[in-house]
Amino acid sequence: MGINNEDNLEMHDEFDGRERWEKLSSEEIERQRIDKAKELESKGFLPENDEYAEEISVSQETVESNPRQFIIEECIPACQELWSKNIYTFMVSDHLNEGQCWIEIVYDSLSDENKEIFMQLESEDIIKFSYHSGCVNFGVKCVGIEGQQKLLELAKMFKMQDVPKEQAWISEEEFLMDYCGCYDEYDNPNYTPMLPPWEADIKADEISDYMEKYNRWELSEESHQKLRKFAPHKVKKPISEYASEHGMLYEDGRVYLSKFHYQKHQNYLHYMNNISEQEETHHIR
Repeated sequence: MGINNEDNLEMHDEFDGRERWEKLSSEEIERQRIDKAKELESKGFLPENDEYAEEISVSQETVESNPRQFIIEECIPACQELWSKNIYTFMVSDHLNEGQCWIEIVYDSLSDENKEIFMQLESEDIIKFSYHSGCVNFGVKCVGIEGQQKLLELAKMFKMQDVPKEQAWISEEEFLMDYCGCYDEYDNPNYTPMLPPWEADIKADEISDYMEKYNRWELSEESHQKLRKFAPHKVKKPISEYASEHGMLYEDGRVYLSKFHYQKHQNYLHYMNNISEQEETHHIR
């Protein structure tokens, strides 16, 4: 059965409208791209690469595999320097942070040596602050190529370290409890109930203090009605088998969360071995 002229006309109008919309859409996208590039240039930032797409949270492995997709140009060299030393990054600055570029790391993920280095970072150009709980930020008061170079200089001051616990590996007991269900529960004798702010009958001027207390309570043991303890009798096979089933690796009491983290640990051991050999050679001489 054929299509009459009226149908043809309607289909043509629909196609023509869609084509115009797609054309305008692509032109609008290009215009926005040009406007943003001009805005970044006016603020002194390096040009944004075509791969860049802001993400709220991605894994260490993902960001290391393609940093240009997740990190502004100013921060990439410094981040790569830190990653090469097994220092994991938590967050970096973006184009909303005008006139500065910085890197955020979990403080307890640093070795004692690198914690001391962080504490000693001081100069008029350096900024240090804390944004997220348990994290520290360091950076410089400039952007563009100058900011990129100065931030890299700071990153070069840090030393090689082993991969951080929690972010790269967990203990045998933690793994068996969290991933394999090898635990028993018991009543928490210190459990203390607390209403969330939106359910509590509190005055407006008390909300801030109550919120602070509630946040502390949520992180405390008192917020749990039940507690867990490791149950060795529930372990039915070697830990290495459990780890393999979860795509992890077990070695020397540690369960590495992936081959990526395990390889970074091996890089650290190789580095330390080379240092030891160099020291022995120097001592012999």
